Amino acid sequence: MKKIQTKIMLLVILATIGVSVINVILSTLISRNSTTSAIEQTLTETTELAALAAQNMISTYTLTIAEIASSPILSSPEITLSEKQAFLQTKVDAYYMRFGGMADADGYDSIHDTDISDEPFFQAALQGKSYMSSPYYEGNDGYLVVSAPVISDGSVTGVVYFQCDTNILQSIISEIQIGEEGDAYILDKEGTTIAALDTEEVLSQENLIREMASNPDDRYIQELGSIELKMVAGESGVERYTYPEDNVNYIQGYTSIPGTDGWSVGVTISEDEFLHYAYVGNNLQLVISAVLCVLVILLSAFVCRTITGPIVKCARRLHSLSEGDLKSPLPEVKGRDETRILSDSTAHLVTNFKVMLEEIGMVLSSIANGNLTADSVKAHYPGDFKALQEDLQTINDKLNQTLSGIAEATAQVSSSSAQVASSSTSLSQGSTEQASAVVQLSSTLSDMDKDAKQTAALSEQTKTAVDGAQLQLEESRKHIEGLNEAMDQITSTSNEIRHIIDTIEDIALQTNILALNASVEAARAGEAGKGFAVVANEVRELASKSDEATKATIELIQRSIAAVNSGSEAVTNVTASVSEVVVLAEQAASQMDVMTEAVERQTNSINQVSLAVSQISEVVQSNSATAEESAATSEELSNQAVILKQLVGGFTLRRR
Repeated sequence: MKKIQTKIMLLVILATIGVSVINVILSTLISRNSTTSAIEQTLTETTELAALAAQNMISTYTLTIAEIASSPILSSPEITLSEKQAFLQTKVDAYYMRFGGMADADGYDSIHDTDISDEPFFQAALQGKSYMSSPYYEGNDGYLVVSAPVISDGSVTGVVYFQCDTNILQSIISEIQIGEEGDAYILDKEGTTIAALDTEEVLSQENLIREMASNPDDRYIQELGSIELKMVAGESGVERYTYPEDNVNYIQGYTSIPGTDGWSVGVTISEDEFLHYAYVGNNLQLVISAVLCVLVILLSAFVCRTITGPIVKCARRLHSLSEGDLKSPLPEVKGRDETRILSDSTAHLVTNFKVMLEEIGMVLSSIANGNLTADSVKAHYPGDFKALQEDLQTINDKLNQTLSGIAEATAQVSSSSAQVASSSTSLSQGSTEQASAVVQLSSTLSDMDKDAKQTAALSEQTKTAVDGAQLQLEESRKHIEGLNEAMDQITSTSNEIRHIIDTIEDIALQTNILALNASVEAARAGEAGKGFAVVANEVRELASKSDEATKATIELIQRSIAAVNSGSEAVTNVTASVSEVVVLAEQAASQMDVMTEAVERQTNSINQVSLAVSQISEVVQSNSATAEESAATSEELSNQAVILKQLVGGFTLRRR
């Protein structure tokens, strides 16, 4: 558990450090931003001044050359070439130039026998403008060409041009120096360095714009080349880039130079160099903030100790009180602020607790010794502790009432338990007699159940036999019906045979008549018909025999039909008798089913009665056991009532 002093100190330390850190950060940011803004403003102004200086220098030279070109000596056709050359030489010497020449309108310099028609300075002057060219270099030697038109009668008749040393540009750049690591340079319209503090850049004709394509991974060339692209585009502004070799951040201001052919000037300074003093100030402020933090922490620790000391003492005393310590000395505080109030309140709380607990202990000790006549009204119970006093008194009163009630109830329990014991004994005897009667009834029902089950078994067997006989009679009836159908078929067949015999008899009669006719015809034929007469006679005899056989067959068939009719009548009678027997058998089977169901119901009823008797027996036995237990319990209850009465007698109660 953290101490309050630790918490306060931690809060003060965090707050102090937080405020200091925020102050340092804000100061650093403000100082850096203000310094950076001042640098950018200064750089912008310096760049504009450099451009103005270059413009003035270029204007001075172009105006001077224009003034020379306006001389009548150069424009007059009456002046000889040697005189013009002498005039130009005097100007070269007067203005410290390197060379002076004059070309006609076609670009031919007859003085030096040179054609300059393709040179930019000639073409610009031919348009009627004074012009300063980019430097020309021959090894390490460089020069500028300044040209101006020679005007005669309002038209350009020639061009005057002079070579100037490139030092005139270097003189402008050399005057621009911001800081120890500052730099300045001038670019022409192609981005080539034509003047710089580092003359090596001029002599090598450095052009970072062209180098960007061949060095895509070089951060320095890409960043500075992007800036120089804006310079040759005629833009003005301030940009930042980093030189990778020494990892120094640079700020460059740039602007175009008016009155030139796309020239621009750039001025560069080291950002770290100008921010150095800001960093020194920030470090000094950081040290001062650290010292102030230490002083504030020390002062806070002293003040915190004077505040938390009494609080800690009171907290320790309250902690010991929570652990049951009522005897340790109370904390003493000499101050007159809230800590004194806390100390007095702690002392008052401990004293009240001690007095209240002593009185509560006295009352509880009296109760433990069996004395319930003690009252808790001596000590002072402040505020909400008053309820504790009332609850303690209520407990004492409730115990008196409860124990008094227990004493009275004990006497009643003792009397009632004796009566319950007597009743339980009588109930036990009656239950025993009921159990004996139930056992006899159960035995009788068991015999009845056996007889009913035997009757049911016999009924089931009889029903099975009747069902079998019914099935046999049904089969016999079916066979007799089949026999009856067969007799009917025999009768039908005999009738058909009779019809056939009648037909045969008719045929025999006709045959006999034909034979008779044949005999008559044979007799008429005489000798020729003897053979035919013999055949006719044989046919007649056969017809006679067929007739006799037919008659005999008819007689037999008639006797067969009569026998069949008698048999059919007998079969019909048997069929009727069997049908009656089948009906009687079905009735007997139905009655056997009814009797079997009645026997089953009787058996089920006997089983239910047996089950009920068994339950009655169990209830009677349970009642008997309960009665015995009640008797034993009543006796035990009586004994416990005596013991309880003795225990209650050990307490001293208030008189009602």
